Amino acid sequence: MITHLPITPIEELSAWSGQLETMAREPLEYCPDFPKIAARFEAWWHQELLDRPIFIGASVDPASGRRVNRRLDLLRSPDDWFAAKLADLQVIHRVGDALPSIRADFGPVLLGGMLGGTLEFGSDTGWTHAFIDDEWSNAPDWVLRDNNEWWQLLRTLSARVASEAPGRFLCCTPDLGGSGDVLLNLRGSSELCLDVMMRPDTVRDAVDAIYPAWHRAFVELYRIAMGQGAGVVHWLGLWSNRPHVVPACDFNYMIGPDAFNALLLPDIARQAATVGRAIFHLDGPGAARHIDALLAVPDLNIQFTPGSGSPSIAPWIEMFQKVQARGRSLLVITKPEEVLTLCDALRPEGLGILLETAPPPQELDALFESLCRKYGC
Repeated sequence: MITHLPITPIEELSAWSGQLETMAREPLEYCPDFPKIAARFEAWWHQELLDRPIFIGASVDPASGRRVNRRLDLLRSPDDWFAAKLADLQVIHRVGDALPSIRADFGPVLLGGMLGGTLEFGSDTGWTHAFIDDEWSNAPDWVLRDNNEWWQLLRTLSARVASEAPGRFLCCTPDLGGSGDVLLNLRGSSELCLDVMMRPDTVRDAVDAIYPAWHRAFVELYRIAMGQGAGVVHWLGLWSNRPHVVPACDFNYMIGPDAFNALLLPDIARQAATVGRAIFHLDGPGAARHIDALLAVPDLNIQFTPGSGSPSIAPWIEMFQKVQARGRSLLVITKPEEVLTLCDALRPEGLGILLETAPPPQELDALFESLCRKYGC
């Protein structure tokens, strides 16, 4: 069992759980079946089965002629940004347990930009430029400050979504990024790999120092939503009657088990213990070698993305079975053609399926109907 680092408790956890449980009993304007879906998710968190596995599929109705994206060109105009995001939500064809939400987001690992990194935007994403030098002499102090422009923008957009969400749709938080990925973005991949070998104490100290900033961002995003009576999901789109967190460490595919276990896993365990309900984002074949260490973290559930180097989920069935055998919930991102194969190989209790790329609405409906017939629902 992994021992996590000391945590900073979140005082509102119990109150937020009560709010979320109440919200789960009421339909949403864009999801009348929300109470049934919420109950199915809650059963999934407990490795139980309401009627069938979780199935999350969504595609844009081609008849709309609309291209759905992050709307990065409208970030500085919150009202216009929100109007565009709401219009996007209205043309998405959601199937199974896909929930209507609007995500305040302008790229992955946002915490890096909010801690001093320089963000640059492309057509539909953002990235943070590495800047920490070889001596770490210019490393930031890892404090999340109110006057940081990206932190201000994220709070503004989140508040705009939360003001319209209650009873209609859900607030979706961005990918803040785990401590290891923040360092990866701000130091650079080859440089951080060398640091892991040559100056592990520096890396360990930075990981520890990032935790308060992550904690503050996580808590304040919940406060913004819950303070206005809006439900919260994270970027995986999972509902929970309790606050939950999605720890991640994509950097782990670049380092071996000893370094991962010593420098990064204790912080992952700390995030999970801080919130109390967690699902780890395990990204690709290189990251999969850390599965045993991750399963040593109490109550850490697993989400797996096969990645570009593993176009099929077939090689990972044994790993999925191991996750289930350890009593953990499992969410697999997969292609439509492998959904039923996955269902044949795994227990339906605690199984979730999220489509990597959904087919057109008519084909998506047919796939979901096949899954429902399989489970007699």
